[in-house]
Amino acid sequence: MILENYAVAPFIRIAGYAVRPPFILGERSLLDYILFYVQEGQFEIQLGGDTHMLKEGDLCLFQPGDVHTIKGITSTINPYIHLDFFYNPLRESSFVTLPGQLDMTPYASYMQPRMHDCQDLRIPFKLETAHSHKMRDLVLKMIECWQSQTYTGVMEANQLAHEWLTIIFKIYMKPQTASVSPQPFMNWITSYFAFHISEPINVIDMAKRAGLSPSRFNVLFKQHFGTTPYQYLLHLRIEHARELLYEGVSIQKVSEYCGFTDVHHFSKTFKSIIGTSPGTYRRNEKKEWSAF
Repeated sequence: MILENYAVAPFIRIAGYAVRPPFILGERSLLDYILFYVQEGQFEIQLGGDTHMLKEGDLCLFQPGDVHTIKGITSTINPYIHLDFFYNPLRESSFVTLPGQLDMTPYASYMQPRMHDCQDLRIPFKLETAHSHKMRDLVLKMIECWQSQTYTGVMEANQLAHEWLTIIFKIYMKPQTASVSPQPFMNWITSYFAFHISEPINVIDMAKRAGLSPSRFNVLFKQHFGTTPYQYLLHLRIEHARELLYEGVSIQKVSEYCGFTDVHHFSKTFKSIIGTSPGTYRRNEKKEWSAF
Protein backbone atom coordinates (compact mmCIF):
# COMPACT_ATOMS: atom_id res chain seq x y z
CA MET A 1 0.00 0.00 0.00
CA ILE A 2 1.28 3.45 -0.95
CA LEU A 3 -0.37 5.82 1.50
CA GLU A 4 -0.02 8.83 -0.79
CA ASN A 5 -2.49 7.22 -3.21
CA TYR A 6 -5.34 7.75 -0.76
CA ALA A 7 -6.89 11.10 0.13
CA VAL A 8 -7.33 11.55 3.89
CA ALA A 9 -10.95 12.61 4.35
CA PRO A 10 -12.34 11.28 7.65
CA PHE A 11 -16.00 10.29 7.66
CA ILE A 12 -17.54 9.27 10.97
CA ARG A 13 -20.21 6.64 10.36
CA ILE A 14 -21.50 6.27 13.90
CA ALA A 15 -20.22 7.27 17.33
CA GLY A 16 -21.46 6.93 20.88
CA TYR A 17 -21.17 5.32 24.30
CA ALA A 18 -21.92 1.63 24.66
CA VAL A 19 -23.14 0.90 28.22
CA ARG A 20 -23.57 -2.85 28.73
CA PRO A 21 -23.60 -5.65 31.29
CA PRO A 22 -21.16 -8.53 30.60
CA PHE A 23 -21.61 -9.60 26.95
CA ILE A 24 -20.01 -11.29 23.96
CA LEU A 25 -20.00 -9.77 20.46
CA GLY A 26 -19.44 -12.71 18.10
CA GLU A 27 -16.72 -12.99 15.50
CA ARG A 28 -16.88 -10.51 12.65
CA SER A 29 -14.66 -8.67 10.19
CA LEU A 30 -14.65 -4.93 9.43
CA LEU A 31 -15.00 -2.61 6.46
CA ASP A 32 -13.96 0.50 8.39
CA TYR A 33 -11.92 1.55 11.42
CA ILE A 34 -13.02 1.56 15.06
CA LEU A 35 -11.65 3.82 17.77
CA PHE A 36 -12.37 1.88 20.96
CA TYR A 37 -11.87 3.42 24.40
CA VAL A 38 -12.43 1.69 27.74
CA GLN A 39 -14.03 4.17 30.12
CA GLU A 40 -15.14 1.58 32.68
CA GLY A 41 -14.82 -2.19 33.06
CA GLN A 42 -12.71 -4.88 31.45
CA PHE A 43 -12.71 -6.46 28.00
CA GLU A 44 -11.18 -9.51 26.37
CA ILE A 45 -10.52 -9.02 22.66
CA GLN A 46 -9.64 -11.92 20.36
CA LEU A 47 -7.88 -10.46 17.32
CA GLY A 48 -5.87 -12.32 14.70
CA GLY A 49 -5.16 -15.25 17.00
CA ASP A 50 -4.04 -13.00 19.87
CA THR A 51 -5.85 -12.24 23.11
CA HIS A 52 -5.84 -8.67 24.42
CA MET A 53 -7.01 -7.84 27.92
CA LEU A 54 -8.26 -4.25 28.14
CA LYS A 55 -8.84 -2.22 31.27
CA GLU A 56 -10.04 1.27 32.12
CA GLY A 57 -8.06 3.92 30.21
CA ASP A 58 -7.02 1.70 27.28
CA LEU A 59 -7.48 3.09 23.77
CA CYS A 60 -7.40 0.76 20.77
CA LEU A 61 -7.62 0.91 16.99
CA PHE A 62 -9.39 -1.81 15.00
CA GLN A 63 -8.44 -1.79 11.31
CA PRO A 64 -10.45 -2.86 8.24
CA GLY A 65 -10.34 -6.61 7.75
CA ASP A 66 -9.60 -7.28 11.43
CA VAL A 67 -11.41 -10.50 12.36
CA HIS A 68 -12.22 -10.25 16.05
CA THR A 69 -14.55 -10.98 18.96
CA ILE A 70 -15.28 -8.61 21.83
CA LYS A 71 -16.13 -9.88 25.30
CA GLY A 72 -17.17 -7.58 28.12
CA ILE A 73 -15.91 -9.40 31.21
CA THR A 74 -17.63 -6.95 33.57
CA SER A 75 -20.24 -4.26 33.14
CA THR A 76 -18.63 -1.80 30.77
CA ILE A 77 -18.82 1.70 29.32
CA ASN A 78 -16.87 2.22 26.14
CA PRO A 79 -16.91 5.26 23.87
CA TYR A 80 -16.51 4.12 20.25
CA ILE A 81 -16.32 5.55 16.75
CA HIS A 82 -16.81 3.71 13.46
CA LEU A 83 -15.20 5.76 10.70
CA ASP A 84 -13.41 5.91 7.38
CA PHE A 85 -10.09 7.73 7.38
CA PHE A 86 -9.64 7.71 3.60
CA TYR A 87 -12.00 9.08 0.98
CA ASN A 88 -14.28 6.60 -0.76
CA PRO A 89 -17.11 7.89 -3.00
CA LEU A 90 -19.24 4.92 -1.86
CA ARG A 91 -18.82 5.65 1.85
CA GLU A 92 -22.51 6.52 2.29
CA SER A 93 -23.40 2.96 1.30
CA SER A 94 -20.89 1.26 3.59
CA PHE A 95 -22.01 -0.10 6.94
CA VAL A 96 -21.08 -1.41 10.38
CA THR A 97 -20.66 -5.18 10.14
CA LEU A 98 -22.51 -7.58 12.42
CA PRO A 99 -21.40 -10.77 14.22
CA GLY A 100 -21.07 -13.59 11.71
CA GLN A 101 -20.06 -11.31 8.83
CA LEU A 102 -16.58 -12.58 8.01
CA ASP A 103 -16.27 -12.67 4.22
CA MET A 104 -15.98 -9.07 3.04
CA THR A 105 -15.33 -10.03 -0.60
CA PRO A 106 -18.81 -8.96 -1.78
CA TYR A 107 -18.22 -5.54 -0.22
CA ALA A 108 -14.66 -4.96 -1.44
CA SER A 109 -15.61 -1.61 -2.99
CA TYR A 110 -16.48 -0.29 0.50
CA MET A 111 -13.33 -1.59 2.21
CA GLN A 112 -11.03 1.04 3.67
CA PRO A 113 -7.31 0.60 2.97
CA ARG A 114 -5.47 -0.93 5.93
CA MET A 115 -2.75 1.25 7.35
CA HIS A 116 -0.95 -1.96 8.34
CA ASP A 117 -0.44 -2.60 4.63
CA CYS A 118 1.79 0.49 4.43
CA GLN A 119 5.40 -0.62 4.93
CA ASP A 120 6.31 2.67 6.61
CA LEU A 121 3.51 2.51 9.17
CA ARG A 122 3.08 -0.01 11.98
CA ILE A 123 0.33 0.80 14.45
CA PRO A 124 -0.28 -1.49 17.45
CA PHE A 125 -3.80 -2.50 18.40
CA LYS A 126 -3.46 -0.97 21.87
CA LEU A 127 -2.24 2.62 21.66
CA GLU A 128 0.07 3.40 24.56
CA THR A 129 2.06 6.58 23.97
CA ALA A 130 3.05 9.79 25.70
CA HIS A 131 0.09 11.33 23.87
CA SER A 132 -2.51 8.84 25.14
CA HIS A 133 -4.45 11.45 27.13
CA LYS A 134 -4.67 13.85 24.18
CA MET A 135 -5.76 11.04 21.85
CA ARG A 136 -8.44 9.95 24.34
CA ASP A 137 -9.70 13.53 24.72
CA LEU A 138 -9.92 13.89 20.95
CA VAL A 139 -12.02 10.71 20.75
CA LEU A 140 -14.45 11.99 23.38
CA LYS A 141 -14.68 15.39 21.69
CA MET A 142 -15.30 13.71 18.32
CA ILE A 143 -18.24 11.80 19.79
CA GLU A 144 -19.67 14.93 21.40
CA CYS A 145 -19.47 16.93 18.17
CA TRP A 146 -20.78 14.14 15.94
CA GLN A 147 -23.76 13.43 18.18
CA SER A 148 -24.94 17.03 17.79
CA GLN A 149 -25.79 16.05 14.17
CA THR A 150 -25.48 19.65 13.03
CA TYR A 151 -23.48 20.56 9.94
CA THR A 152 -20.79 22.36 11.94
CA GLY A 153 -20.75 19.66 14.62
CA VAL A 154 -20.22 16.84 12.13
CA MET A 155 -17.65 18.91 10.25
CA GLU A 156 -15.73 19.58 13.48
CA ALA A 157 -15.89 15.90 14.43
CA ASN A 158 -14.37 14.91 11.10
CA GLN A 159 -11.69 17.59 11.48
CA LEU A 160 -10.84 16.20 14.92
CA ALA A 161 -10.54 12.74 13.35
CA HIS A 162 -8.04 14.23 10.91
CA GLU A 163 -6.08 15.67 13.84
CA TRP A 164 -6.20 12.30 15.63
CA LEU A 165 -4.86 10.51 12.55
CA THR A 166 -2.08 13.08 12.18
CA ILE A 167 -0.90 12.29 15.71
CA ILE A 168 -0.91 8.57 14.89
CA PHE A 169 1.17 9.13 11.75
CA LYS A 170 3.68 11.29 13.60
CA ILE A 171 4.12 8.63 16.28
CA TYR A 172 4.16 5.43 14.24
CA MET A 173 5.29 6.37 10.72
CA LYS A 174 8.94 6.03 9.78
CA PRO A 175 10.66 9.40 9.16
CA GLN A 176 10.20 10.52 5.58
CA THR A 177 12.03 12.92 3.30
CA ALA A 178 9.76 15.58 1.85
CA SER A 179 9.35 15.17 -1.91
CA VAL A 180 8.34 18.80 -2.29
CA SER A 181 8.94 21.88 -0.23
CA PRO A 182 6.40 22.47 2.56
CA GLN A 183 3.40 24.43 1.31
CA PRO A 184 1.95 26.35 4.24
CA PHE A 185 -0.41 28.15 1.86
CA MET A 186 -2.50 24.97 1.72
CA ASN A 187 -3.45 25.36 5.38
CA TRP A 188 -6.12 27.95 4.63
CA ILE A 189 -7.92 26.11 1.84
CA THR A 190 -10.36 23.91 3.77
CA SER A 191 -11.59 26.77 5.96
CA TYR A 192 -11.69 29.10 2.94
CA PHE A 193 -13.95 26.68 1.06
CA ALA A 194 -16.14 26.17 4.13
CA PHE A 195 -16.67 29.90 4.69
CA HIS A 196 -17.30 30.65 1.00
CA ILE A 197 -19.19 27.51 0.06
CA SER A 198 -22.18 29.42 -1.36
CA GLU A 199 -20.04 31.83 -3.41
CA PRO A 200 -18.37 31.48 -6.84
CA ILE A 201 -14.81 30.20 -6.30
CA ASN A 202 -12.28 29.78 -9.09
CA VAL A 203 -8.75 28.47 -9.37
CA ILE A 204 -7.34 31.74 -10.67
CA ASP A 205 -8.37 33.61 -7.51
CA MET A 206 -7.10 30.86 -5.21
CA ALA A 207 -3.80 30.61 -7.09
CA LYS A 208 -3.35 34.36 -6.82
CA ARG A 209 -4.03 34.17 -3.08
CA ALA A 210 -1.39 31.43 -2.80
CA GLY A 211 1.12 33.37 -4.91
CA LEU A 212 1.25 30.69 -7.62
CA SER A 213 0.31 30.23 -11.26
CA PRO A 214 -3.01 28.39 -11.75
CA SER A 215 -1.24 25.38 -13.26
CA ARG A 216 1.23 25.09 -10.36
CA PHE A 217 -1.58 25.58 -7.87
CA ASN A 218 -3.53 22.70 -9.45
CA VAL A 219 -0.51 20.38 -9.25
CA LEU A 220 0.23 21.16 -5.59
CA PHE A 221 -3.45 21.01 -4.65
CA LYS A 222 -3.79 17.50 -6.06
CA GLN A 223 -0.58 16.41 -4.29
CA HIS A 224 -1.93 17.73 -1.00
CA PHE A 225 -5.61 16.71 -1.21
CA GLY A 226 -5.57 13.84 -3.70
CA THR A 227 -8.12 15.44 -6.02
CA THR A 228 -8.70 18.59 -8.09
CA PRO A 229 -9.90 21.88 -6.54
CA TYR A 230 -13.17 21.57 -8.44
CA GLN A 231 -13.92 18.04 -7.24
CA TYR A 232 -12.88 18.87 -3.68
CA LEU A 233 -15.20 21.88 -3.52
CA LEU A 234 -18.00 19.97 -5.25
CA HIS A 235 -17.92 17.20 -2.65
CA LEU A 236 -17.85 19.74 0.19
CA ARG A 237 -20.94 21.36 -1.28
CA ILE A 238 -22.74 18.04 -1.61
CA GLU A 239 -21.84 17.11 1.99
CA HIS A 240 -23.25 20.46 3.11
CA ALA A 241 -26.36 19.84 1.00
CA ARG A 242 -26.92 16.45 2.64
CA GLU A 243 -26.90 18.00 6.09
CA LEU A 244 -29.28 20.80 5.07
CA LEU A 245 -31.67 18.35 3.43
CA TYR A 246 -31.72 16.23 6.58
CA GLU A 247 -32.53 19.34 8.63
CA GLY A 248 -35.55 20.07 6.41
CA VAL A 249 -34.26 23.02 4.37
CA SER A 250 -36.07 23.34 1.04
CA ILE A 251 -34.30 22.06 -2.07
CA GLN A 252 -34.40 25.57 -3.56
CA LYS A 253 -32.65 27.03 -0.50
CA VAL A 254 -30.16 24.15 -0.35
CA SER A 255 -29.23 24.85 -3.96
CA GLU A 256 -28.59 28.53 -3.13
CA TYR A 257 -26.74 27.89 0.13
CA CYS A 258 -24.41 25.41 -1.56
CA GLY A 259 -23.42 27.65 -4.45
CA PHE A 260 -25.28 26.03 -7.36
CA THR A 261 -26.58 28.17 -10.23
CA ASP A 262 -30.05 26.62 -10.17
CA VAL A 263 -32.08 23.75 -8.73
CA HIS A 264 -31.74 21.63 -11.88
CA HIS A 265 -27.94 21.84 -11.79
CA PHE A 266 -27.94 21.04 -8.07
CA SER A 267 -30.29 18.05 -8.44
CA LYS A 268 -28.32 16.62 -11.35
CA THR A 269 -24.99 16.99 -9.52
CA PHE A 270 -26.39 15.60 -6.27
CA LYS A 271 -27.76 12.50 -8.01
CA SER A 272 -24.51 11.90 -9.91
CA ILE A 273 -22.53 11.83 -6.63
CA ILE A 274 -24.99 10.37 -4.11
CA GLY A 275 -26.92 8.13 -6.51
CA THR A 276 -30.37 9.48 -5.75
CA SER A 277 -32.28 12.74 -6.07
CA PRO A 278 -32.29 15.29 -3.21
CA GLY A 279 -35.96 14.64 -2.48
CA THR A 280 -35.55 10.87 -2.34
CA TYR A 281 -32.42 11.24 -0.24
CA ARG A 282 -34.27 13.38 2.32
CA ARG A 283 -37.06 10.79 2.65
CA ASN A 284 -34.64 7.86 2.96
CA GLU A 285 -32.45 9.57 5.55
CA LYS A 286 -35.21 9.98 8.09
CA LYS A 287 -34.45 6.83 9.96
CA GLU A 288 -32.70 5.87 13.15
CA TRP A 289 -29.04 4.93 13.31
CA SER A 290 -28.30 1.23 13.82
CA ALA A 291 -27.12 0.28 17.30
CA PHE A 292 -23.44 -0.45 17.78
